[in-house]
Formats: sequence, structure tokens, C-alpha cells
Amino acid sequence: MSRLPVVAVVGAPNVGKSSLINRILRRRDAVVSDQPGTTRDRSYNRADWAGAEFDLVDTGGMVPRAKVGLESLVTLQARVAVEEADVILHLTDARLGPTEADAAIARELRRSPAKVVLAVNKLDNPADDTERHGFHSLGEGEPHAVSAIHGLGVGDLLDAVVALLPETPAEEDSDLPRLAIVGRPNVGKSTLLNRLLGAERAVVSEVAGTTTDAVAGEVEFETAGGRERYLLLDTAGVSKTARKASGVPYYSSLRTSGAIRRSDVSLLLVDAVEGVVAGDLRVAREIQESGRACGVLVNKRDLVSPDRLREVAEGVAARLTDLKPHSLPISALTGAGVEDVLPFASRVRAAYRLRVPTHEIAEFVNALVDRNAPPRGVKIRYATQTGTTPPRFTLFANRPDDLPDNYIRYVENALRERYDLWGVAVGVKARSSR
Repeated sequence: MSRLPVVAVVGAPNVGKSSLINRILRRRDAVVSDQPGTTRDRSYNRADWAGAEFDLVDTGGMVPRAKVGLESLVTLQARVAVEEADVILHLTDARLGPTEADAAIARELRRSPAKVVLAVNKLDNPADDTERHGFHSLGEGEPHAVSAIHGLGVGDLLDAVVALLPETPAEEDSDLPRLAIVGRPNVGKSTLLNRLLGAERAVVSEVAGTTTDAVAGEVEFETAGGRERYLLLDTAGVSKTARKASGVPYYSSLRTSGAIRRSDVSLLLVDAVEGVVAGDLRVAREIQESGRACGVLVNKRDLVSPDRLREVAEGVAARLTDLKPHSLPISALTGAGVEDVLPFASRVRAAYRLRVPTHEIAEFVNALVDRNAPPRGVKIRYATQTGTTPPRFTLFANRPDDLPDNYIRYVENALRERYDLWGVAVGVKARSSR
């Protein structure tokens, strides 16, 4: 499979990497904050410049001396991005001058086979870029003066980057189905993502909220009909205060919402120990309101009894009544059941994309009406599927306004049972047959 060239943006904490990413992408995609360490995982975005396309990787601030704790995990993420990169964009801060952290990062980058472009950020006066010259000491070639906030020098910087990109064939199969892994903070989303990808791509920590940015990767698996591929999206945990929060929690909640909207299927992780709680219901509601499909993964099955797993599954069925998703017990930590996650997601996606022949729906609904006719003299004359992703159906009746909601729900439940429409918001409405 061909791929786009990879450009990794690295640097010490708070030098403006996310601001530069946003400037290059021409949208507010990376989380930006004055607080060092805002970006923790590496996130991938497709970018283009002067006719060249490439994957642009935003990374957390590198602290090469860090040996333990979150700083070391974030630095590991940046190092993985360096290993994957064809071109490395090393960003520094003109206001601080060349620091020991910059020098340590430069020493690491010299061991990489990738080409390195040095940029000096926060040079906001185009008439005076003399401060960039001090960065020659890093030994990474000509320092490029930029102001990520104002966009100064970014075009020249991208010209230098694009000139170093390897030639690649056109990317194949770019429009992959998207699978979002969502849930409350610290339920094991990043651990599951790493299991599925087979790589330490997302930061895993016992500190709730460790994952701040959405992280994407591709997976594929064997099916009876061949191989299927998905683009995985990891998301920040949705906390109960996210709607009222400002700063990083607020923007992280926006990123989670965006990942749900971009997905075909969202896998909602539920903690087997805690069971279904209000936070899970909030995420499920967001999936439903976004019109996306949902499967529930009951994580940490290794910590509970089979009776507890049955109890949680019953709680999923009882409390997520609008989507009625099926659940799958797994342990992201030990890997138990993880081999079933992608086939499980595939079945949910098949329900989401269901298309039934018109004559088949009409015959099925006619049989329902014969068994249980609608009240109040309403006659359903015809039925058809009128949409997909998620499936939507229309009943044509003589007096649609008199068709009770409970009868609509009766038809909906019958359709869900007949066509395995678990985890999707089945739409059924009535219209006049006149």
C-alpha cells in the first residue's frame, strides 16, 4: 500500500508547534494553549503545499532528559514520530534563544536518517530576523524565520520542506471507513488503540485525561469476503465538566465530538467494574445525535466475574434504549477478546449502511400490520426504505398524524430485530398515502 510522505513537527514544549500546524492546515485543528504539554499524543493530518500532499504530524514537547512520568511518555511519542518521518521540522523559540533542550533535540535528530528543516518561531517583525542566526549553533543548517501566529515566513518554510519530500505514487484507498474509540476518561481507550494498532501510538497513563488530541492509524483484518480496512480515531475522554470548561478540556471535548461526527462507527468503552454510568449515557447520546452507529465494549473484563459481565450487558440494553447497541466484553490490558473488536465493528457498520429492497420492506411491514393492525382506523398502505447511514423507513398511511408513537416504536423494534439493526438509530416516520 502506498502512503503519503510524513512530515513530523518536533520541538521543546511550548515553542508553538500546534500553532504552526494550524497555520499550515489553515484551520484550528490542533489544541493550542499557553500551558506546556498541551499536545501529548502525536496526531496526523493531511496537508498540501504547492501541489504536494503529505501527512503532517503534530507531537508533544520533547524533553530528552525525562526518564519517567508523563514527560517521558510524551517524548517517546515524539521519538516514534521522528522514526516514521521522511522530513523533520524542528521548531524553536526565538524569544528564548537556543536552549539546552533545543541542543539535546538536535543531537537526537542527527541520528535520524530523515532530513531536518530548522525553523525559528515567534519572529513577528518581518524587518528584523537577526535573532534566528544564533540558532546556527544547533548544526541543522539554515534557520528559517517564521511567525506561526501571523503566518510570516511559513510559505518559504513549506517550500523548503516540500523540496525535501520523496516522490511517492498516488495514495490508494484514501476514503477508508472511520472507527472512533470513545468514552469517559481513563476507561482504556488508548490501551485498546495500541492493542489494535500493535504500536505504542497513543500515550497510556493512569492519569485521567492523558489523551488530548485525536490520534489516527490504519488497521485491517480478514473476513469471509476478503480483507477490511479501517481508520482508527482515538479521542480525549469526555468529562462531565467538559461542556462548561474552558481551555484544553473544552477544546478536547470539541475534538471528541469531531471524531464522533467523522466516524462511521463509534465504539463506546464502558468500565466493567463501574458499569454503565451517567457519563457513558452522555457519550451515547452524542453518538445518537450525530447519527452515527454505536457498539459498546465492556473493558476490564479480567477484573470482574462472568455474573458481573452479564449484569453490565443487561445495563447496556436497559439504559441505551434509543440505539440498542450490542456489547462485547474485552480486556484492553491483557488482550482478551480484542481479536473480536474489528469484526464486531464491521457488523455494526453493516447495519449502519443497510439497504433493503423496496418489495422486501413492503412485504415485511404488511406482515406486521396483519399480525397487529394500527389503532384508530389508521391503515398503512405501503412502506419503503428512504435512507441509509443510518437506515430510515417511511410508512405511508391514510391518517399518519393519528398513528401512535408506540406503534411507530413497534415497527422500529421489529425492523431492528429482523435486520440486526443494533447500535443504530433506526428512523421510522409516517406520511400521507394520498
